[in-house]
Amino acid sequence: MITTGTATAVPRRNRSLWKTGFFTVAHFLNDSYPNLYPALLPVLMVAMHFSVVLAGLLSSIAALTTQLLQPLMGLWADRVGTRYFVVGGLMAGSIVSAAALAFSPTYGIFVVALLIGGIGNAAFHPHASALVGDLSGARKGLGMGLFMIGGNIGRAIAPIAATTTFLYFGRHGLWILALPGMAMAGVMWFVMRPSPQPKTRDVKIWTPEFRRGLKHSGNLLLIVMLRNMASLATMTLVPILWHARHRPLGEAAALLSVLFLLGSLGNMSGGALSDRLGAKPVLIGSAILSSVFLWWFLHAQGPFIWISMGLLGFALYSTASVVMVYGQALFPNNKGMASGLTLGVGNTLGAVAVAGIGFLAKQTSTEMALSVTAVLLLLSIPFTMKLKSL
Repeated sequence: MITTGTATAVPRRNRSLWKTGFFTVAHFLNDSYPNLYPALLPVLMVAMHFSVVLAGLLSSIAALTTQLLQPLMGLWADRVGTRYFVVGGLMAGSIVSAAALAFSPTYGIFVVALLIGGIGNAAFHPHASALVGDLSGARKGLGMGLFMIGGNIGRAIAPIAATTTFLYFGRHGLWILALPGMAMAGVMWFVMRPSPQPKTRDVKIWTPEFRRGLKHSGNLLLIVMLRNMASLATMTLVPILWHARHRPLGEAAALLSVLFLLGSLGNMSGGALSDRLGAKPVLIGSAILSSVFLWWFLHAQGPFIWISMGLLGFALYSTASVVMVYGQALFPNNKGMASGLTLGVGNTLGAVAVAGIGFLAKQTSTEMALSVTAVLLLLSIPFTMKLKSL
């Protein structure tokens, strides 16, 4: 009996492991597409004739679908199951995002394309993260960290992929960036067999348990908002700052890659550390260190520019899997919607806030705007202290 149980458990763990690996690769590609354009902002601003204020506004506009639709997509995915959210979301996001970079003639058309591509991104995230949470079992912090590391590496590769493709093939050649995402969408169609089943079709959503989770979600959303605001401000303003300093486009892209690459290590470490220490110490430590490292980056010289940017990424993204697991714990019967609510609404608020950071950069300077961002990160600490213990 023991041998049979062990033999059964091992294949299940192996299946969970390789499926989590495929979801991680899909997340890697899915998250690369919304992050292709920031490294090319100096080029796009010239080609489509828009200002730094409108550049900052891009993140807010894109969030209307990329982030704000995530709770609804998560709820929908919970209720109907199926593979279409992951497969179709990845396919739509890859095609539309690459085509927008390659062919959009005006700012307005580029914005519409970002909104359409964002629908695909919003469809992918909550369903995929909920499925990975189920696959991870008791090691949810570690499992979600593995999944989230894919997204962080995707964001790290995106600036280099965008600038390299642009330098070799020109702007119109950027359409080829759609090909990896399209191929992975086909792979996930076969990986997700059998199709995920509905989980809440016959369950009421507006339950006392759901209302309790909603009551305690406010502080978490504000924490996510401030983290995302800092992330978007950095990835939007650093290329513009480097262009103003007459530094190469590739160097700005490399800085963003360092930010996200070290962020992936921070994500993994933060998830594993939260399994041992809990969410609050990781969230507070992340806020303090992110503020310090962002300020250091703005005043660094030589190799310390790269060191401070890497440490900023490590600290800033160490909370991604932590807030995801915490959000799912608040809404245990609606994990897809919980993922959408935690990331979707929280990140939308952050994207709206970064529009104000862009306006501040226009009125003062990019250095001042990023300095203010470093201070605002510390505001997440009192909200973290108020989080409900789970």
